[in-house]
Amino acid sequence: MGIRMEKPVAAIELGSKKLKLVVGYELDGQIYVVYTLVKPYGHCIDAGVFSDPNKISATIASIREFTDPLAKLRINISDVILCLPPYNLGIFQTRQVTTVVTEDSKVSPLDLRNIYALIKNSAYPLNDKALVDVVPESFILDHGRIFKLAPMGESSSTLTVAAKVQTLPKVMVDSYKNVLINGGVISRRYVVSSLAAVELISSYEDMPHSYILVDIGSNITTVSFDGNEALYGSTHFAWGSDHITERIIEKFNINEAEAEKYKMMYGIDNRVMSFRAPVCAIADSAGHERRHYNDELNAIIKSELDIFVKNVNASVDTVVMQHDKSYRTFPMLLFGGGAELNGLEAYLTPKVLSEVVRVVRPQNLGARNGTFFNCLGMLLTNAKYVNVNDESHAKAGNLTRNPGK
Repeated sequence: MGIRMEKPVAAIELGSKKLKLVVGYELDGQIYVVYTLVKPYGHCIDAGVFSDPNKISATIASIREFTDPLAKLRINISDVILCLPPYNLGIFQTRQVTTVVTEDSKVSPLDLRNIYALIKNSAYPLNDKALVDVVPESFILDHGRIFKLAPMGESSSTLTVAAKVQTLPKVMVDSYKNVLINGGVISRRYVVSSLAAVELISSYEDMPHSYILVDIGSNITTVSFDGNEALYGSTHFAWGSDHITERIIEKFNINEAEAEKYKMMYGIDNRVMSFRAPVCAIADSAGHERRHYNDELNAIIKSELDIFVKNVNASVDTVVMQHDKSYRTFPMLLFGGGAELNGLEAYLTPKVLSEVVRVVRPQNLGARNGTFFNCLGMLLTNAKYVNVNDESHAKAGNLTRNPGK
């Protein structure tokens, strides 16, 4: 017989070119990973717009049921937590109060449902926006008692909640929901990627409480502002690590796989070598061998990164200037697949206003690749906050670990 896993949750992020899946669970504020998967589908999404939704739906359908003999897992996914990009993210503050309804005046789950219903109703009318999430900042009881987490069982005549409400364009949310449905999977909850990342970072030790967050994807980079572990705003621009790959292909006349390999193998490599070894050698149109060296690769990468830096600095101004321009010097945390480039921290540090530039990688056993950052954060967010759109939490269907036979 298989051993039933307790409350497994499936989190999916649909990137520009690939699906990312993490199945895991939260325990004592930490995420424990059961399974991870990356499945490419080609360049099918551009800044939240689907160019080939059927292909993505087919990819989703292909992972609904599968067996991994090596991991001794059989996975059946029927509903998931879905990551949404923060494109045109709206964040507004709300404060609602409700009367505690139990006879003994102790805060109960019913009071939480009532306060979230008030918050949800206060957000309408949304017009062309969809309510995605509500992030409570504080729970306030009689006599000014303040709690960061829901004060279940505490005595009080009223319950007040101060929270941030997050909205996204309804058209975009519906398009993400529909590709899941057409793939045979239901989304029980949405989590904005920037919020997921903030929550994951907050769970790690030795992290700043306020920072500029830069998610470098394959085609899109997202820049967000976090103040005291709360998400305040986000923007994005069309640049990703694939732009470097494309320039290497163009300059070296090699295929995508080779360009990606050299990009990740060398990055910005400023080592002084006693001999000048080529990065690669190819035959030109006349059949003559042509060698490409490290200084050429460095020049290509730096040229693209200079474009990246210009956009990052402009984006930081966009998300920070509405608050206080001094925030531009907050630490800059980089994550995502594009942040794995060798030498990135050292190259960016003198070119941005942040006093510290740091690449942040997942610390969770079983998912330490930066590509799973948002999925891990979604699992944490789901466990930490009530889903304002659905009282039930997402489950990963039937997930069993079968002993080897």
